[in-house]
Amino acid sequence: MSDAAQEFAGLKVMHPAALPLKEGGQLVALLPGFQFTAAGCACTMDLLLVPFAHSGYVTRLFFERQIAGRGSNWRSHRVVERNWWAPSWNHVPTSLRWTQMLLAHLRAVE
Repeated sequence: MSDAAQEFAGLKVMHPAALPLKEGGQLVALLPGFQFTAAGCACTMDLLLVPFAHSGYVTRLFFERQIAGRGSNWRSHRVVERNWWAPSWNHVPTSLRWTQMLLAHLRAVE
C-alpha cells in the first residue's frame, strides 16, 4: 500500500464517508458532510483535502462554501471538477499525517 493510500485509510477511520479522488494525477480526499466547529457553531459541509502543493500553498483544505467571519481572503477555486472556497492559510506541512493536516487546516476557521 502506498503512503498516500495509508494516509487516506487513516482519514477513512476518522470520516468513513471519505472518498479518494485524483487531482493532477495525485490522491486527494473528499470528505462529504464533514462535521466540525467554526466560530463556536457546528458546521456540516463537504471538504476537500489536498495534501500537496496547490495554488501557491504547501497543502490546501477546500470548503464547500465560505464561513462568514472566519478565515481571511477567501478565494474560489475549481478543483476536481467542482467549485470550492479556501481561506488564506498556509504552511501546513506535507510531513503531517493527513488526519493532522486536516485538523491543522480547520484551525483557520475555529
